[in-house]
Amino acid sequence: MRGRGFGSCSLAFPRRHPYLGIGTSFARSCLNPRLDELVDQRTSRPMLRTLIAAALTITSAQPMLAQDAIRIDLNIPALRLAVYEGDRLLETYPIAVGMPGFDTPTGEFAISHAEWNPWWHPPTHREWARDEKPTPPGPLNPMGKVKLFFLPLYFVHGTPEGESIGTPASHGCVRMLNSDVVELARLLHERAAPQVSSSELERMATKSGSTQRVNFREKITVAIRYDPIVVERNEIFAYPDIYNRSAIHSEGVYQALIAAGYDVSSLDDQEVQRFVDRARDQEAPFVLRLDEAFSNGLALARS
Repeated sequence: MRGRGFGSCSLAFPRRHPYLGIGTSFARSCLNPRLDELVDQRTSRPMLRTLIAAALTITSAQPMLAQDAIRIDLNIPALRLAVYEGDRLLETYPIAVGMPGFDTPTGEFAISHAEWNPWWHPPTHREWARDEKPTPPGPLNPMGKVKLFFLPLYFVHGTPEGESIGTPASHGCVRMLNSDVVELARLLHERAAPQVSSSELERMATKSGSTQRVNFREKITVAIRYDPIVVERNEIFAYPDIYNRSAIHSEGVYQALIAAGYDVSSLDDQEVQRFVDRARDQEAPFVLRLDEAFSNGLALARS
């Protein structure tokens, strides 16, 4: 499992609530971006926690994903792309996302096809690409070995600039190391493009040649989210708010803890705010053990 993230940080991709992780519209409308915009400012903190818990309970009542469904979950601040089969984590990869001003879009998308040995054509009507020239397939192509389409002009793709991985560096696309995007594409082909033989897939992945498009029989769901606060393995992480969206706040702490299955009724609001204040001052990922961050301790919520 890959371990390279923002800068020199070495972290596994945070495990998310199995339904929030795919970005259901109800959960998104209830829980993001700030809960204090959705409830009256006079609402008490216990009532706020009740609202969060209710939203998660309703969301978890949705039908289970098919166990063999492949999906991709991408958290922009964490600079991580995770691949799931149903709710089982298969692999995580470090990525580069759009630099500030060229934000990678958030939302739910679908990968419909792949293009091996792609050309790069400068996008029209983009000032930054005005003087650029088309680049044929090869080691210097900005798209790398393969690109996966999820929006017009937005792709998950390889890159010859491996040093950019783990940073916000692109014009909005999601970059991966060439070896990683080939591995990811192989996995998607095996599950969603069975019409491509293993020998043909090997040829496309290892040899240079003409551009070749492969349509997926089933679209691959891609959820792209902006969640700088995550909880995993009894630790709480705050990733840099790279797009300056004021996304590191106390409500985000409660959301992350409840999504990870913790009972937040005993939390001290002042301790939560202290964690937020410390996290906001960091230029690198900030992490504490839960028992360091919250002296009252946390128990898993009863199901």
